[in-house]
Amino acid sequence: MMNVVQVEKGCETGMSVILSGETLFSYAEVYLHAAERLASMENREHCKGDWNIFAMPLLFLFRHYLELGLKACVCMKKEIEILKVVSRPSISREELLRAQKTISEKLKCTHDLPTLIEDMNKCFSGRERFFSERVQNYLKCLSDYDKKSDVFRYPFDTKGVWLLPDQPIMTIGEIKKMIKETSCELNSIAMQLIENLH
Repeated sequence: MMNVVQVEKGCETGMSVILSGETLFSYAEVYLHAAERLASMENREHCKGDWNIFAMPLLFLFRHYLELGLKACVCMKKEIEILKVVSRPSISREELLRAQKTISEKLKCTHDLPTLIEDMNKCFSGRERFFSERVQNYLKCLSDYDKKSDVFRYPFDTKGVWLLPDQPIMTIGEIKKMIKETSCELNSIAMQLIENLH
């Protein structure tokens, strides 16, 4: 049986695709590996240019990993809930309707980290916290600086206004630490969900 959650691609196309949370997390991991690879080049490359030229692509890759990783975890958690219901020998009408509602809910296609974290809170409502305080602070810092993933993507906005800061928002060492700690926690949640799916 394929575990799926429907994702609507957009109003302009009206096209829908089917994604599993595990597949979505595979995409997230590729962005993480690219960020880690870029971070490992820092000693050579950062010395040749300014902070923005090196750090912004690194932060973009990492932030995209976060978005996809959070979406994948929400998706997998929903898949697990659906499988719990439909795998029971007897299902009440109410449980079946709730599972049907979960299947029909569309994954939020947003770049907004607070919205994605709110979705995680809803899915993991029985859990006090799924990220450490330190990682929550990293997420808040990224979100405060780049709420909808456009600042790390381009050095200027659609009106031509320069977006990049004169001073680094964090040192390269802090960025590396953030990548390591945050990915460790998010990957741990995702691996547990993947294990629960199988």
